[in-house]
Amino acid sequence: MIIVLIHWRIKPEQEHIDAFLEFWRTKATVEDRTGLVGEFLSETMTPKDFPYITWHMDPDTLGDHKSFVNAGIWADEEAFHEQIGKNFNDDKPMLPFEKYRRRRIVLRPNSQRIGMAKLPSVDSAGVK
Repeated sequence: MIIVLIHWRIKPEQEHIDAFLEFWRTKATVEDRTGLVGEFLSETMTPKDFPYITWHMDPDTLGDHKSFVNAGIWADEEAFHEQIGKNFNDDKPMLPFEKYRRRRIVLRPNSQRIGMAKLPSVDSAGVK
């Protein structure tokens, strides 16, 4: 299993945020989800709401972009590469809504703790 984090840094104007969300939900799709455990596009929370935050990605702290983090959990590297990773190419121009190029990291769990709560069982509205 691997966990892939992609930090999207989006231009802060609402029209760019809306364009990014539309892109993620309808164009940045996963054709074959066989190896996908789950994928979660998340907005960052602020230290105003959670004072113990030490990893600052919020617009109040950074000022010039809106951060989103996509967290994907995949069965293995091969499934991720076949569906998503093969498309990574930083030689291409950034997308119109990006303020800065997205950042990526792949994590391999070293240990795990499983709880009683379950992952959501259906896609969010509007996600293809």
